[in-house]
Amino acid sequence: MYIHKLFVSVLFLLLITSCSKDSGEQELGQINVFSVTIEGGKVISGMDNISINPKLRFVFSKSIDLNSFEQALKINPSSNLTIASINYLNNSSAIEVLLNLEYNSTYEVELEGAIGINGEALSEVINFSFKTQVDDTIYERPACLNGNDCKQSVLISNATGEGNFDFYANYPIYEDNAQWQNLEKAVIVVHGASINPDDYYGYMTTTFEALGISEKTVLIAPDFKSSEVSSGDLYWSSLGYRDGKASNGTTKISSFEVLDILINRLADKNHFPVLNEIVVTGQSSGGRFVHTYAAGNRSESTHTDIHFEYIVSESQYFYYPTNQRIDEQTNNLYVPSNCNGLRFWPFGYELAPDYVNVLDKTAFDERFVNRSITYLLGNGSGTDSELNISDCEAVLSGSSRYQRGENMYLYMGLKLPGHNHKKTITQGISHNGSAIYTSPEFKALLNQLFNN
Repeated sequence: MYIHKLFVSVLFLLLITSCSKDSGEQELGQINVFSVTIEGGKVISGMDNISINPKLRFVFSKSIDLNSFEQALKINPSSNLTIASINYLNNSSAIEVLLNLEYNSTYEVELEGAIGINGEALSEVINFSFKTQVDDTIYERPACLNGNDCKQSVLISNATGEGNFDFYANYPIYEDNAQWQNLEKAVIVVHGASINPDDYYGYMTTTFEALGISEKTVLIAPDFKSSEVSSGDLYWSSLGYRDGKASNGTTKISSFEVLDILINRLADKNHFPVLNEIVVTGQSSGGRFVHTYAAGNRSESTHTDIHFEYIVSESQYFYYPTNQRIDEQTNNLYVPSNCNGLRFWPFGYELAPDYVNVLDKTAFDERFVNRSITYLLGNGSGTDSELNISDCEAVLSGSSRYQRGENMYLYMGLKLPGHNHKKTITQGISHNGSAIYTSPEFKALLNQLFNN
């Protein structure tokens, strides 16, 4: 009797262990869906105005079996579509499907079942529908959120030649068949010395999604390359882009003019009929770019039906209309001695680049005072290894990056009290573009600018 009971007990434990193991294996045998995008934008079932040649992108937690995926993917009606290609990326955990569809047609996409390389099943069914654009005119599109899918290029030319310029954008701004009916605002974000426009595109995309403004706002992150990565690229060595200097190589074009060209496209009412506001912002060296571009650019004077705003974020360098600076002990103005660098661009007007010096200093300074500039300052106490503490023209601007921004704003109030400059402080943030552009203070500022 005792042996029988012992046998039953052992059998029971084995059954529990087996069931527990089976349950664990079943849990391990699932594949999670990390993301599904169409044309680089998030999928929302029932969306319309989708391209007739869209790219679907699936990202999974595990590698996918190619044959199983292709058998499990159902797109209906199948009679009026062609799968142009299927690309397997990242050890087949990411899959891109390029489709050829018909105009004004509704499609349903479904994916379920065991598609893993070891027979694992999807943890959830993927099911959504969308409708293609009515004809070859594009009125709306989902915003491109995945930076890898959002890179674009334009051929820029002037009297010296031509070159390719890359940028990231959430809509195809150079699509000739587009008449964007929903894009009312635009934000252009200029990278710093790390030349990482994709990162800044990502920071700003996060903020756009949080504010719910992606569907009405163009986002552009220009790529001011420091070298010719591909033949024919425009590039600026030694960070020359941040001061409006001409590009290197045979084609000579100011980085300021490049931005003007992008803005000209946004101002084209044939393609952007309802766009009425453009915000230009830049972080660190990008902030240095924006501070002088704000006064020097030709776009604002040319496109008078568009409202322009400039946000200078965490720059350590500023343009001053005079040689006066702020004495941090007294908060009064004084004229430093023995620092010729104060006179030279971008700290002063002398040796301004060709793009800028078509204006005389009086006209430039008048624009500088009157254009709407916001200083976005982080008051965190973290270390700042990039702070210039050797050049007198930098040191005389202030004792820290934050203080240099405060001093610039104080100078404007003391010397030019009729100015149109403002400031916003992000609490506890040091020199950090990601933190700045996703901060509550920046979100509130952008919301305020777009809702005035």
